[in-house]
Amino acid sequence: TALADASAVLAWGECYTAKVLKSLPLLRVIARMGVGFDKVDIATATQLGKVVTITPTANHEAVAEQAMALILAVAKSIVANDIGVKAGQWPNRATRSLRGKTLGVLGLGRIGRSLALRAVAMRMKVVAMEMAPDRQFVEAHAIDLLDLDGVLATSDFVSIHLPLSDQTRGMINRQTLARFKSDAVLINTARGGLVVESDLADALEAGRLGGAGLDVFTQEPVDISNRLLKLPRVVVSAHVAGNDSNARIDMGNEAAQNILDLVAGRWPAQAVVNRELQDRWHW
Repeated sequence: TALADASAVLAWGECYTAKVLKSLPLLRVIARMGVGFDKVDIATATQLGKVVTITPTANHEAVAEQAMALILAVAKSIVANDIGVKAGQWPNRATRSLRGKTLGVLGLGRIGRSLALRAVAMRMKVVAMEMAPDRQFVEAHAIDLLDLDGVLATSDFVSIHLPLSDQTRGMINRQTLARFKSDAVLINTARGGLVVESDLADALEAGRLGGAGLDVFTQEPVDISNRLLKLPRVVVSAHVAGNDSNARIDMGNEAAQNILDLVAGRWPAQAVVNRELQDRWHW
């Protein structure tokens, strides 16, 4: 109802299903704040001539910072130590180091590259899986490009930075988890659907994985009964990686600029998801 007369919308976490899109004949542009677009039915939007944009340059550093924060939280037992000290204990078990360890980055786009820079600064070795790598960046930071099996087999920490699609859905599952090092840590700040949560919980409970840092879940808000919430080596947050104070401003500005560009007849190519509309779309 709120969008009945709208030509464009700044979209956040709400879903734009086929039913919703078909009920909004005047809507021409869905300007998503963020880089994910799995909450928009892209096929229907394209069929109806509605342009969908994202903000590819606005929040990649925020997500990289959160991924690194989760790596540190798990490696240094931040949450467990905080709880223990406040409960009158004095936990002093050795924590894990980052220097000299290998970070595997699945997806070396803007977010993956931002995380890689932070890892290199902490004297970590970086390996990555990326179909279309920035060769100059890879060479400058001595990053080894490997296939999925290669990344999983060699990494002490694995961080996912891939879009959710039919090809990537459930890619971290019982079979791929078996290829991780037994003490490896999985970090996911991308999309919950990339990981089969029951398989991850099984691996953690069986001691076949060293820990996990999760900002995203298959169901959000996450069900309190989710087994992952009950495991001591798992640190979680509420899908806030791309949502820090600077990123919020930058995402809003970039999404609004996408709308202004389209109104003015300019095509923001790097931001448009359904690019096939370019030759037949007009305001």
